[in-house]
Amino acid sequence: MLLLVEQSYRHLPDETEVARRWWHLPLDTLLPLDTGETYQLLFAGRPGGSKGPDIRDAVLRPLASSSPLAPASLRQVLQAPRLCGDVEFHVRASDWYNHHHESDRRYNRVILHVVLHYDITQPILCQDGLSIPTCTLADLPAEEQALQLLGAALPSWPCQEIIPALTESERQQLLHRAGLLRFEQKSELFSTQLRALSTPKHDDETLYDHYLLPALGEGLAYGRDRAFFRATSLRLMGLPGILPEPEGRAARPAPLDAQRLRALRHLIEQAQITPLWQRLRTILTPGEAHDSLSSIWSLRRIFTQLNLSLARTDILICNVVLPFAAAVALREQDTVLYECARQLYASYPDLPSNQVTRMMSAQFQLPGEPGGACQQQGLHYIYQQTCRTKECTRCIAGRKAL
Repeated sequence: MLLLVEQSYRHLPDETEVARRWWHLPLDTLLPLDTGETYQLLFAGRPGGSKGPDIRDAVLRPLASSSPLAPASLRQVLQAPRLCGDVEFHVRASDWYNHHHESDRRYNRVILHVVLHYDITQPILCQDGLSIPTCTLADLPAEEQALQLLGAALPSWPCQEIIPALTESERQQLLHRAGLLRFEQKSELFSTQLRALSTPKHDDETLYDHYLLPALGEGLAYGRDRAFFRATSLRLMGLPGILPEPEGRAARPAPLDAQRLRALRHLIEQAQITPLWQRLRTILTPGEAHDSLSSIWSLRRIFTQLNLSLARTDILICNVVLPFAAAVALREQDTVLYECARQLYASYPDLPSNQVTRMMSAQFQLPGEPGGACQQQGLHYIYQQTCRTKECTRCIAGRKAL
């Protein structure tokens, strides 16, 4: 008997089959939940990577159990209330607990648990104590399952009609504008923090470091454990703060995390000798003989000498250093510093390709990823502001009046 049980489990499909079925679901598919309610699939999301949930940023529309089951038109879908979050795949619902996701805070953004077999009756709980619904793909109507096998084509999004019709110059202008909006957005976040400073001008550069260094610590963890890195920065600076448990509950940090934590420690130790912002200000305002390329390499050397890669260094400069410099300039009404920071950002060379830039380039049906950090950041801005939740009626890339 035991042999028969083992053989039957060997023939069960794995999570690859769950993923395959998910990616073949047509837009507007109605997903029956174990709660008796229904979610409407607006966007299947993007792959989540090797750690954490299987899907990031899926978009779902909750429907009351009494709602009509007829699929809505694309326009109705775009205007509907929605949820945006992660999705986790399992063959059996009990695998959620077998894999210990209930104690892993990386899964706190999961909004839907998708399985093939629902083999437990207890609710699916996240680390924060909230419960999430489960959808059993085997419960989909026969018509929906047939569409999965056929791989029904999805309707096009508004941007997929508008962007290809633009000239290359118009596309560059659109993405450049979006990139500057992201720069201003990040600068405003730093400006909000700096308003707490009462010291006039820059009499004490170390006060600026209290805001800059934690932001750099968080930037070192983009795509990883940002909360832990930021809290570690505060702890290394001797500032109060609770150190959260690392994501994944690992006994030791991954080698890449350990390397970046060492770099963060060295950066903070150097800042205790010479304030980091003082060094950065000198580079950003070099006087009349201003050369963007030399300024970029001077900024890079501050971080690469800590054994950080050039790719991570450029990410820190564009996402933290330059927006922070603009925020300081606005606080001090220093137009020279502001223009230098903005100019460097606008002319900065390519950042490393990542999942968002690749996905958005495919979404816009571009022949390749755009060049220059500003346009790449423009893709991030459009994704975070509207494309992540598929609010096409508000998207600057989905409107004809650009």
